[in-house]
This record gives sequence, structure tokens and C-alpha cells, in this order.
Amino acid sequence: MNGEPIIRTGLVTCRLQRSEALLELPPQHCGGFVVFEGSTRSPDDKRVIEALEYEAWETRTEAQLETIAFEVARRHDLGAAVILHRVGRVPAGDVAVIVAAAAAHRDAAFVAARELIDRTKTEAWIWKREIGPAGEAWADGCVDHG
Repeated sequence: MNGEPIIRTGLVTCRLQRSEALLELPPQHCGGFVVFEGSTRSPDDKRVIEALEYEAWETRTEAQLETIAFEVARRHDLGAAVILHRVGRVPAGDVAVIVAAAAAHRDAAFVAARELIDRTKTEAWIWKREIGPAGEAWADGCVDHG
């Protein structure tokens, strides 16, 4: 890619829209665009989730997301990388996270998008509490977007 990649990361409290990620992708340099959306859902047939409550250590998490995006963008020669994650209450079925990758070719975009979401799930300091008819409980692990 020519020049530095476009990087957009952040924690947001409002509803996420796919168009927020697409605005950052540079079409003139990239032929492959991959956008992944992760939405809240019930983890299995036994537990019903009405919402998830996401919490994050804001300054630390925002720095982690930016680091992840830059590292993935450089490793895969991306034109753009986006990681947006909601915090606060996210009703079942709503989008909790969006990642996007733009690359010269589709293979790099697919691989990079997968790495963006996988690293966000395992490295970002984001916790979730499951809210359902049986009450509330913290979910295991750091974060899980489905």
C-alpha cells in the first residue's frame, strides 16, 4: 500500500452502523473490503440473553485497539483497519463490534479481518455481563462477540 494505513478504533456507546466502518476504507487503493459485525446472542439453548452489558478500562482498551489495528494493518499491508466496540447495554441482536479491513486483494483483507476480531476478543480489556430472565452474571473470559 502507498503510505500509512487509515486506522479507526474506538469504544462507542451508541448503536453501531456498518457505514461507520466503510467510511474509513480507501477505495482507490484497495480491491478487497471485508467487514465483520458481531452481535449479541444467547450463548446456548439453555440460557436466554436479553442484553449484554460491556465494560472496558477505557484508556487502556482504546490504546490496545489502536495497537492491534496498526499491527494487523502493517502485517497484511492494509490500506485501512477499523475496530469499533460498543460499551454499555447492548440488547440481544444489536451489533456489539465491527471490524473492517481494506487491502489490495481479497485474501489479505479476509485474513486481516479475522485477525482483527480474534485479537480484539483475546487482548482487549473488555468484559461482559449477561442479562436475562434468570438475572445477571459475568461471562467467562475477557470478551466474546459470538
